[in-house]
Parts: sequence; structure tokens; C-alpha cells
Amino acid sequence: GGIDGKVREGLTKEEKIAGYEYSNEMQTQIRTELVERHADFDNGGDSIGARSELERRLGEHNAKKFLESGVAGIPPHQTFDVKCIHAHVADHLCRSSGGSMDVDDENESVTRNGNIIGRKALQILQVQRGVPIHGSAVCWQQCDVNRDVQPGDWNYTPKKNRQGLRSTRLRRKERMMNFQSDDDGVENAKLDENSK
Repeated sequence: GGIDGKVREGLTKEEKIAGYEYSNEMQTQIRTELVERHADFDNGGDSIGARSELERRLGEHNAKKFLESGVAGIPPHQTFDVKCIHAHVADHLCRSSGGSMDVDDENESVTRNGNIIGRKALQILQVQRGVPIHGSAVCWQQCDVNRDVQPGDWNYTPKKNRQGLRSTRLRRKERMMNFQSDDDGVENAKLDENSK
């Protein structure tokens, strides 16, 4: 199974609920603070104006949902399922003390310091799968957009969301076929005109 299944198995129901609740609370707080900070910079300290701008752009209902949503936009009270593991890992790295990647410290209060789901995912990657979670000498090659890919470079090809990738390819193929048939129609119309 995937990391998400291992995280589900590795945490008790109570740990997942506590971890989700706290992480979602923190995300709500962070989003609200960001809107207020935006007000300080762009609106002369007018947080009401910044919130109004958010409502203007998203609509009142969506602005409220945005500000109240948890990690990766998950509804704040959804504590029953582990989703978006990558977002929980990022949340853990951003909110833990100094971006803590120490997955062996069982005394760390993760529900109050980081993200318990993200921490568990890092622990599984490191301990069970042997992934160097602190990076390696070559992992940067995947992320450096200024680097020309070399044959021996390290590369990760995602295996998730195959259906989404297939659907995208099919849509592109259909668009190209429609585009080509439109071009053929234009060409045929020109030929008809020229034959008159």
C-alpha cells in the first residue's frame, strides 16, 4: 500500500482526530493572519478592507470557506480520513520547531508542535522505506529548473493520479483532433472556393 495507508495504520483514531483538529485550527489561524498582514501592507492596515477584497474576489461564501478550511483546503471538522499526505508533510515542516525532521523523538508533542500526520509520513519514508528525508547529494536535480536533464540524473516519476493524467492526455488528443478537423474544414472550404 501507499504511504497514506501506512499512516492510517500507524496512528490511533484518537491521534488522527487530535492531529487533524489541531492542524486544521492552525491553518485557519494562519490564513486569517495572512489576510490581516496583507491588509497591513496593501491596504494601510485595513483588515476589513482586505477581507472585503477577498470576498469580492471569491464571493462571501467561498471567502468564509477559504478562511475556515484546514490543511490543503480540507473542511475543518473532517478528522476521519487521511488525505493529501504531501500537504501534511509540508505543514509539519513549516510549523514544527525549526522545520524539525527528527522523526525519532517520541517525546515531541506533535499535536502541538508540527503535524502528527506529516511526521508519521516522514517516519514511514525514513524508517520503513529507507528514503533519505533530509535529502541526498542528487535529489536537487528534480527541482532545479535551470538544470538541463542529463541521462544519469536522479528523477522521480509520480505514480499517483494515473487516471487524471490519462484524462488530460485524452482531452489534449481530442482537442488536437478537433483542431485538425477544423483545419481540414477550412482547407476544404478554400478548395471549394478555388474550384468555382
